[in-house]
Amino acid sequence: MITNLDVAQIIIEGLSRVGVTQFIISPGSRSTPLTMAIARHPKAKTIIHYDERGAAFFALGYARATRMPAVLVCTSGTAVANYFPAVIEASMDNIPMIILSADRPPELIDVGANQAIFQENIYGVYPRLALNLPPPETGTIATDILGQVDELFDKSTGDHPGPVHLNCQFREPLLPERIKGSDSPTFDSEWANKSSSDVSESPSSLALSAEKLQLVVQNLKNFKRGLIIVGRSLSNACTNSILHFSETFDLPVFPDVQSKLRFGGHPLAINHFDLALLSDALQLLKPDYVIHFGGAFTSKRLLNYLDDSNIFYVSVKETPERIDPNRQVSVEFQTDVKEFCQSLAAHKIDRDDQWLSSWQRIDEQIGLSISNLLKDESRISEPGTSYQLSKLIPSNHALMLANSMSIREMEMFASTGHFEGDIFVNRGASGIDGLLATAAGYSAGSDHPVTLLMGDLAFLHDLNSLQLIKTAQQPIILVVVNNNGGGIFSFLPVRNEADVFEPYFGTPHGLTLEHAASMFGLAYSNPADMDEFKTTYTKASKQAESILIELVTDRSENHGFHQQIFESLRESY
Repeated sequence: MITNLDVAQIIIEGLSRVGVTQFIISPGSRSTPLTMAIARHPKAKTIIHYDERGAAFFALGYARATRMPAVLVCTSGTAVANYFPAVIEASMDNIPMIILSADRPPELIDVGANQAIFQENIYGVYPRLALNLPPPETGTIATDILGQVDELFDKSTGDHPGPVHLNCQFREPLLPERIKGSDSPTFDSEWANKSSSDVSESPSSLALSAEKLQLVVQNLKNFKRGLIIVGRSLSNACTNSILHFSETFDLPVFPDVQSKLRFGGHPLAINHFDLALLSDALQLLKPDYVIHFGGAFTSKRLLNYLDDSNIFYVSVKETPERIDPNRQVSVEFQTDVKEFCQSLAAHKIDRDDQWLSSWQRIDEQIGLSISNLLKDESRISEPGTSYQLSKLIPSNHALMLANSMSIREMEMFASTGHFEGDIFVNRGASGIDGLLATAAGYSAGSDHPVTLLMGDLAFLHDLNSLQLIKTAQQPIILVVVNNNGGGIFSFLPVRNEADVFEPYFGTPHGLTLEHAASMFGLAYSNPADMDEFKTTYTKASKQAESILIELVTDRSENHGFHQQIFESLRESY
């Protein structure tokens, strides 16, 4: 009779044959067959992490770097539920992920058995595919299991990549009485001798619609002031095609901070568009049409600026999700970005000769003003940290930005023309969770150092994942701005509600982070001023060990400094 271990070995071998090699295991009993199969597979690379939430975000980071799914393995019960935040993020940002959860058999569900919950379809609408694998029985066929594995991989990595879930029900005994070694499965079957599995290919849904393209061309003939927006989740090949297209028609490009264009110093990139839109006059100067490539963007000011029904809005993506928070998209494409750019560039589009130059002039003025305000600033400030970090970070590092203030500070105040590395953010659901683990996973997948800019609450939220930072093969530099609470709330109207603001939104914790670093054996520094920060970071970026750099700021002072900068910029253009 086929055993639990037989089934587990078939699953792991099937994943290996389609190129999946990274497994992240959280210890548990019910998952013993899966863990045994992975531990004994010659091609499996393993990470062991006791916290399932951190393990899942590690898998997310790994897949962000490689575009190949890592496999998560956990026991039954709430272990599988702890994957949920990362599953949501992976689903909303099209990141491949494979979950193998061990489960109790059907007769132990809903009868009060220990560690037994309803695991089938636990993630609801978020997986691209969720399958339930019943306990192995005499009639279980190995090739049927391989077919399920292939289908899961196809769904996870296809035109709409994302998480998939295989819930594996195992009866006791979890292992056969006698376990053979690692050289062969515990039963003899023809499938074990096949050189590869037959992986089906999903039909592409990226064909460019000639009818939609013609509709765009006809509309653009009536307009002269166009704007290109580059959102997240675009490859270098896509951004190169977008730049070539923008050069053809002299169109200004608004690059989201998650786009490498934000840091490249390209002459058509309006890098400080978010700060430019502080101007009431510019808010009235609207484009006639917008071509938005890729996923969503960060800037709320830009979102408000574009909320105008008179703008002809074109959305171009290679994945099928809807990106239309203002509900204003006129034409939507799911197609190859390069093909779209080449096809549209073949048509004649009129332009306003002053439109691009006006934006370039404003962008240059803001860039100079930011530099004058921050380059010699000695005190530790949040705008100054982003400005200096954007100039200091080596291009062999990847830059990860936390949500809330970190990503916004970097978008507003980063310098350009210095950093050429990758940039990534968990912006699918914009959560506070799992950021340390994501950085560790990305570093493992890319085999490169990572610099992570984050706040104190996000750091505390993922404290367990400092173990992943400590054991990382490449150095990870944690730049943590500790303003003793939630700094972003100081920029929201609730800050005026003095009786509830501080305890319920500011949420001061009174903690410093040195002891956390010590607990996990990490190097630590607490620079007193910006010069010391620059020295510390530069030295750390040349060394082969991870470090926590804690920058202590004041939330109230930070808000006031931002307002000073904003007023100064409004007066400069």
